Amino acid sequence: MVPWAEVSQWAAAQQRGFQNAMARALQAIRDGEPRALWLLCISTAAYGVVHAIGPGHGKVLLGGAAFASGATFRRLATLTLASSLAQSATAILLVGALVFGARMGSGETAELTETWLAPLSIAAIGAIGALLIWRGARSFGRLTVPAETHACGCGHAHGPTVQDVTSLETFRDAAALVGSIAIRPCTGALFVLVIAARFDAFAAGCLAVLTMGLGTAAFNLIVAGGGTVARRLALLGQGAESSSALLMSAFLHIVGGGVIVTFSFLTLLA
Repeated sequence: MVPWAEVSQWAAAQQRGFQNAMARALQAIRDGEPRALWLLCISTAAYGVVHAIGPGHGKVLLGGAAFASGATFRRLATLTLASSLAQSATAILLVGALVFGARMGSGETAELTETWLAPLSIAAIGAIGALLIWRGARSFGRLTVPAETHACGCGHAHGPTVQDVTSLETFRDAAALVGSIAIRPCTGALFVLVIAARFDAFAAGCLAVLTMGLGTAAFNLIVAGGGTVARRLALLGQGAESSSALLMSAFLHIVGGGVIVTFSFLTLLA
């Protein structure tokens, strides 16, 4: 059994160390040191990886969606990269608007994120989980229709197709997944951008936050890949159009959606 408490403590300690390194690199950029920008980007990329290892909503959503949906790994990889970079872009826009536009401090920016954006993000993730459960339950109901009604000659489809029990195949599904992750920017990204703004190095901070998003995406790709492999193992030996495969796909929707909803509920309680 994975010792998640110890892993989380280790990740938190590593994040603090990287935050100190990022602050030193930003100060070096202000002082004009030539290699400081490279050091900053390396630190933020590593921070993104260890941040993703700790507790977080992004990997739960991506892993659950990979397990439940029939999306290909290529599509999941694209969505993983898009969601991480969109999260970085949200941080850049938020800090830029609040620090330079509204003249808010770092504490007020972080408080706004945790008070309003974090619950909205978690609620959006829970809604995606509920959608997966609904699709799985609907598919189960349609699969239980007697076989002879599936081809009654009325011109309507009474039984589900493969497309009926897959997810993330439409732009709407993809946008919902990316948006639910991106709506809450990473606290580490806010930290970097606020300090960068103080040191008159906001452009360097923006580049660093984008590399942080790439680091986060690197670990989340592993999670999405694991979910895809687990799904394929669950469907191993079953034809894509077989009744057993459709039943298993509906079941995986319910299980994956249930994990996402449970995580969202527990996170909101915390």
